[in-house]
Order: sequence, then structure tokens, then C-alpha cells
Amino acid sequence: MMQKINRKQCLLQYPKLPWGIPYREKYYFPKVYKQYVLTLPSKSAKGHAKNIAAALQVLMQNMGYDKLVFLSDCTIPWLYRQSDYKPAHEGVDYLIANKVSKTFNGGLLVDTQDINPFIKHLFWLVRTNNVLAYVHGMDEGQHVVVNVCQYGNIHFYTQDEETDKMFNMQLPATGLHLLDTPNCYEPFSKNGRIAGRTIAVD
Repeated sequence: MMQKINRKQCLLQYPKLPWGIPYREKYYFPKVYKQYVLTLPSKSAKGHAKNIAAALQVLMQNMGYDKLVFLSDCTIPWLYRQSDYKPAHEGVDYLIANKVSKTFNGGLLVDTQDINPFIKHLFWLVRTNNVLAYVHGMDEGQHVVVNVCQYGNIHFYTQDEETDKMFNMQLPATGLHLLDTPNCYEPFSKNGRIAGRTIAVD
């Protein structure tokens, strides 16, 4: 199940969610205890989308979180751009089916049991630049921040020592592991180009 939350109300309810106003050069990111970049082995981008979505759902369920709220870090609507690239188009259709309108720029509260399909579609929307911002997820208690980058890595931030210990205890059951390079990179093409990704910003 997915619940929409007005952007202003979302930031009031979850004040640790990252946000930004790029043209004013204003950004906020909560102070974190530790940060990690997580990935897992996949043979293709399509398989990777499924793998990280399933793994993140297991991690969130094992950490005891019932829901995650997702919010873009800027005010551009979720459906500001359209794409003919099939996986991204399917992501747009998924949001529309969940009653996300073309003007909606607020938060999406997603049941943990539905994280798998949500992350799978979010992966393609971010990867193809169909969502023109960073989208961060956070549990209702505001203990963790989660972001999936264009390369399909999960950027995971813990807010306190207790949460960090729980995260490290549950991580082995997910198949996720720490990225073994200092920077994220594109592993699914020979030339490093991401198929379907548009660079120009409308």
C-alpha cells in the first residue's frame, strides 16, 4: 500500500528527511552516525533492479520497520518527465496506478511489504533521470536514510549507534555487501553509458 503525503506536511512529520532548494543553494541532510554504500552481484541492470529491491525489503523487515517514507529532495513533481524507455515508462505507470498525479511532489509512505516493487520501479526512474532529484527514504522513527543512486547502489545512513548495530546484525541475511571501490560506477555497460538515461534537464 502507498499513501501520499503533502510535501509541507511530510517535512513537518519527518524533519530529518533531506531536502534542498537548488536555485537558492540551500540543502539539508541530517547528521548521521555512519554511512554505507551497498550492492550485490548482478548480471544485468534488469536483474539488479530486482535483486536490490528484494534485498532492501528483507533488510527493512528484519530491522522491524513497518513503513518507509520517500521524498524527492527538491520540489519538482514525481511525474515531471515522461520517457519512452520501457522500464522507466513502466515506473511512471506504476506511480500513476498508485494515484500519483502529474503535479504531486510530496512524500510517498510505502508499506515495507511493498518496498520490493516500489524500489524496482524507483531504480529505473532514477537511473534514466526520469526523476529529476535525489529520492531519499526514511523509516517512520527516523533512524535510517536510504537512497538508490543511478548506478543501482544503495546509500544507507544510520542515525545512531543502536540502529547501526542492528543494521550490521541484519545485513548478512540480505546478500548485500559494501561496495569495494571508493566511487559508484556503471557495471552494466562496456562504455560506462547508462542505457535510456537522458542528461538534459527540462
